[in-house]
Amino acid sequence: MRKLIAGFANSIDVLIEGPNGEYDWIILDNEQFSELAKFWKKIDAMFYGRKTYEASMAKQPSSKTKKKSENPFAHMKHYVFSNTLTEVQDGFTLVRGDIKTEVEKIKSQEGMDIAVFGGGELVSSLINLDLIDELQLVFMPVLLGKGKPFFRDIKERKNFKLKEVKSYQTGILSVTYELEKSK
Repeated sequence: MRKLIAGFANSIDVLIEGPNGEYDWIILDNEQFSELAKFWKKIDAMFYGRKTYEASMAKQPSSKTKKKSENPFAHMKHYVFSNTLTEVQDGFTLVRGDIKTEVEKIKSQEGMDIAVFGGGELVSSLINLDLIDELQLVFMPVLLGKGKPFFRDIKERKNFKLKEVKSYQTGILSVTYELEKSK
């Protein structure tokens, strides 16, 4: 079965955006970016929450100015999770209703691993439904104090085991955890 992997850049206080929605605190580290590029080659599907999908679409250049070869995610299937949207752009699949059933169906299909591209609320829902297999937390060397938390409304304890830790010259710390499955 395919793994579902969730991860974002976080502040040390585990916020994924600043109090005004800003991301200017995220450091682009060449070594870490190179490893991220390798990770994306092991993924063939991405999950988006509604807010992340809408924000991504607002930032997309027009199809007239963008070449398909410029999109490193063009080979992937893209799923948008929303009970409020009624349609999504071509190249995306809208997932509504019973998230657990739909995600289990996608995870059981042939293919590579799946990444959650965004949303803190989507990740929390997937964690609560025991659907996340791995967390990749990339900590930036900053405390924001206020902002949007990565995890919200987690219903019960989830135990993870450490898989990998990497540090970078820029102060970034990457920590990967695997969910300990119930026996």
